[in-house]
Amino acid sequence: MLRSLTQAILAVFCTSLLVSQSFSQDFDERFSDWPIDLKIEGRLVLARSMKDLFPIGELVSRSDREGAVALLCDQADAKQLKEQYAKVFSEVTVVHSLREWEKLSEDQVLAWHHSQHFQTKHQYLDRHARLIRKQIESGKTVVVIGGAARWCGRCYLANSQSHPTIASGINLLPDCVLQVDYQAERDQARLLSVLASQKHSVGIGLEAQTALLLSGRKVIVAGEGKATFLLTSNDRTPNRIESIAPRSRTRRQRATEYLVDLTEWRRDAIDRSLEQFPAADPRTPNVEEGTLFIVGGGGMPQGLMDDFVEAAGGKEGAKLVYVPCSEEDSVGETQRMVQLWERMGVKSASFIHTKDRNKANKDESFYAPLKDATGIWFGGGRQWNFSDSYYGTKTHALMKEVLARGGAIGGSSAGASIQARYLCRATPIENFRPMAPGYERGGLGFISGVAIDQHFAQRRRFKDMTSLVNRYPQLLGIGIDEATAIVVRKSRADVVGRGKVHFYNRDLPVYPDQPDFLALEAGESYDLAERKQLIVEPSGNGIAEEEVDAN
Repeated sequence: MLRSLTQAILAVFCTSLLVSQSFSQDFDERFSDWPIDLKIEGRLVLARSMKDLFPIGELVSRSDREGAVALLCDQADAKQLKEQYAKVFSEVTVVHSLREWEKLSEDQVLAWHHSQHFQTKHQYLDRHARLIRKQIESGKTVVVIGGAARWCGRCYLANSQSHPTIASGINLLPDCVLQVDYQAERDQARLLSVLASQKHSVGIGLEAQTALLLSGRKVIVAGEGKATFLLTSNDRTPNRIESIAPRSRTRRQRATEYLVDLTEWRRDAIDRSLEQFPAADPRTPNVEEGTLFIVGGGGMPQGLMDDFVEAAGGKEGAKLVYVPCSEEDSVGETQRMVQLWERMGVKSASFIHTKDRNKANKDESFYAPLKDATGIWFGGGRQWNFSDSYYGTKTHALMKEVLARGGAIGGSSAGASIQARYLCRATPIENFRPMAPGYERGGLGFISGVAIDQHFAQRRRFKDMTSLVNRYPQLLGIGIDEATAIVVRKSRADVVGRGKVHFYNRDLPVYPDQPDFLALEAGESYDLAERKQLIVEPSGNGIAEEEVDAN
């Protein structure tokens, strides 16, 4: 009797364990790896020295220039500096003590023009830091010119020796080591050696007579020189060294010539400290439970949204959640996708959005709609926004659970690329590069072993995918045309819509006089795991499927 009861309990336990395993996906994306503070709230202007302040006027906003500035400087420099600042700002109040500066800080630009040698043990340094931080966090502007500029980074080189002392900064230029009066032939090797000892840090070399502005997460410069950004190498990746110069007034430039997204560089610094990605032998592309709807943007294939709703439980049973793709903190109280679902008769439709990673990881009221959701749709935009907000969070884990319970995941454009574990075309500055340093690891991973690009033929992205799979032949490249989609169940991808889907398989040879991809149209299918087209042919008893080897 006791033995039978024990066996019965064990059977129930094993059954529940199997059920729980079938309703979960592997979740090895780590929240702790990635920065929470993706941007600063205000604006920070830094320079070592400036002959005149005209470039500062190019960096600050019009409202700042039309307002007042509270200038803290040495008394000996007051007259000359006031004249210079008056050329940039409408009203200048000069003070010589920290107490006076604190009193004036409420509604003004704070400027600290520190001409003397910067002393790390200044008795009022903590008060300077608190005041500057408060100003930035309230969305205002701070200008720091002089030796104290380098102190605004995470750490800085405290002397000019070949093996310099490294001192702590206040990290308002987050995760950065700022070298002022930078000369590449003199300082590059030394700065790279410092970065090797400072995990997750970005080096910035700011040349003489050059000012740098960090606004939110974007960096630009003004003045006579450049800012050079550096990351140290590891056993897989060489040093990364790129420069930006002031924006030209006379010639057309690519944004990458004058603009840097600091969060991308910070993520790249982190990525270099982690295990290799993508893995040399990634997981097989196979959706064990549920269905993926992956749309190439530019319009929805006819009937596809109806199919998505049906796969998620039908109009009566579906519980749908829309996830917009936006860089803004707020997207408003209504969303067109939710309104569309309601017009279709879906009984339960909502949306979630945040740029706060802590909220996405800890706020149960935020991610509550995902706990019993049967379908999620990801919107279009720039896919790196999804990575910033959700990668590695509790929200991300619950998204995976929707699919593992047999639900439906869909998305168009950015919402297509984000479904893969490898994230294609995620550079925050422009979107011309298919491989984005710092964001390749940022896909939400509903399917592994693939790289997905969209707007494919319309934006002539054929060579981009060729370069990606040449670098990562272990990945299956998938390029989806506009108004076209693949519907994925298990490892089978069915093509629907008016365009084509292009499959890049580097298991097969590439010939110079032939395309290096297989293009399939609506009604055709592809086995993602076997990397082969599925040919549907009539047989005596119905339909038979046959795999063919084609490229």
